[in-house]
Amino acid sequence: MYSVKEKKGILIIASEFPPGPGGIGHHAYSLAKALQSNGYKVVVMTPADYALPEEVRYFDLAQPFGIRRFSQSGRLTTYIQRVITTVKFLKKEKGYISVILTGKFPLWLGLIIKRFFPYRKTLAILHGTEVNLPNVLLRKLTHKAMATADIIVPVSEFTKSLLPKFLLENQKNILIIKNGIDDVWLENGISERSKIEGYPALLTIGHVSPRKGQHRVIKALPKLITKYPDIHYHIVGLPLNQNYLQILAEDIGVMEHVTFHGRVASHRDLQFYYESADIFMLLSENQSNGDVEGFGIVALEANLNGLPVIGARYCGVEEAVSHGFSGYLVDGDNADNILEGIIYCLEHKTDMYDNCKLWAKQHHWSEIVKQYEKLLV
Repeated sequence: MYSVKEKKGILIIASEFPPGPGGIGHHAYSLAKALQSNGYKVVVMTPADYALPEEVRYFDLAQPFGIRRFSQSGRLTTYIQRVITTVKFLKKEKGYISVILTGKFPLWLGLIIKRFFPYRKTLAILHGTEVNLPNVLLRKLTHKAMATADIIVPVSEFTKSLLPKFLLENQKNILIIKNGIDDVWLENGISERSKIEGYPALLTIGHVSPRKGQHRVIKALPKLITKYPDIHYHIVGLPLNQNYLQILAEDIGVMEHVTFHGRVASHRDLQFYYESADIFMLLSENQSNGDVEGFGIVALEANLNGLPVIGARYCGVEEAVSHGFSGYLVDGDNADNILEGIIYCLEHKTDMYDNCKLWAKQHHWSEIVKQYEKLLV
């Protein structure tokens, strides 16, 4: 016999989702799984980017909730098809009383949902980059979509600070719920291979892009090498900006201290890097086109493995790193400050190992999901 809560359906529309890469997708996955385990009936609608069809199929079959993948046809027809698919689903499945929108296009789709289904509660999760798009028309469209949502959920104080004034003036429907960690994603103690090259071995996991700040670490390497001649920087992630970084590393003479590993599809393989690195680097940089780091889930993933994080100030990473406890916050353009952070983390390595795990578990989804449940009743 089902309880009242168990009968409630929640539709999550996400711009990305595992097994493909991306923090928005990992956030949506953890939220879906946490809600399903708490008695809700969850369906996720999402594309299947950057993953092989067989990989996607096996992943979807293994989940406890439903997943409906959007088609991957031409750009315009893709968006039209996503609208049609969503409207048909909500017309048929009247038990899905709440819709969670996460990512740029899902926010826009929220406008149509409220037009056809005004009594369905819509909750817009804001990660940062989608808030102030460089295109004026798309930015206005996004702001209108956020205003139409019943509840706006920025993932950090930093993301909230990016909201337009007219939205901030209406505080009643804005509630910050910070990102969380899902330890089911990560299996501790699996690495039996040798440690990755270098001491200290620095690691960044994430799309190779200006926002993730890999270029800031490379620019700091000449200074870091003076203190640690065997230092090595390992970059794991979709190689969107790799050519530029390779040229940069060659130009300043540090290419022999840098390795690009590309995208790692398996979370078990990804775990190897977390376990065998010395320090995680997240020197995210706010971009002029509005691409920003709203929080940085990857910092918590690193911490869950006892790996301290050197994070950049002046962005959402400040809220993902506890300065001096789970890592060290620095000016990402100041090589001396970065070196100071590395020295601190290495000198306090034993204490920080336990601190990092504690900090990560304080952000566990089993607790964070309760904040979402209060908004969905």
